[in-house]
Amino acid sequence: MRCFIAVDVGDAVRREVTRVVSTLTGKLEAVKTPPKVVWVKPIALHVTVRFLGEIEPADVERLQQVLAPAIPLAPFEIEWRGIGTFPNHKHPRALWIGVVNGAAPLAQLEAEVSRRMAGGGTVADLDDRPFLAHLTVGRVKMAGAGVDWPKILQTVEVKRIKTVVDRVTLYRSELSRGGPHYTGLVSAPLIGTAT
Repeated sequence: MRCFIAVDVGDAVRREVTRVVSTLTGKLEAVKTPPKVVWVKPIALHVTVRFLGEIEPADVERLQQVLAPAIPLAPFEIEWRGIGTFPNHKHPRALWIGVVNGAAPLAQLEAEVSRRMAGGGTVADLDDRPFLAHLTVGRVKMAGAGVDWPKILQTVEVKRIKTVVDRVTLYRSELSRGGPHYTGLVSAPLIGTAT
């Protein structure tokens, strides 16, 4: 079963991402040979806290048990702004919106999720890469030609938008021709600092 752990971004973020993607699409279609970008559907937007990939059903059950208890972290806001790219602006493979506020508590949430997973014996090979908070909005599948990515991205403004994080969810991801379909399996609420 293909799974990941994430937080929902909320409807205000979905509306702003839709506007930004529409603007970007218009600018990219105006170049000589437009790139092929697969945009993340608004309903599928989320912030990945931990990607798990394919895991066994028994591990999914254990994960649900270790992730379900409330998390001793106060609910918090993430404020989004600006467009970034992986691996760089000249030859992007992924387009994302960055975090201007809320990265620290999001990193604390990721650390708590990783601690629970390691302590629960659910997934042995946790990824050691540092956590970088971002919201993926598109993936570049074909580069196109004559695309001045830095110039195009600089002209698109992302309005400051916020996400209220009050829970983290384990999702099952099912791939299909129409794109991925996500099903929430269990959510852990954020209930404030432990005493």
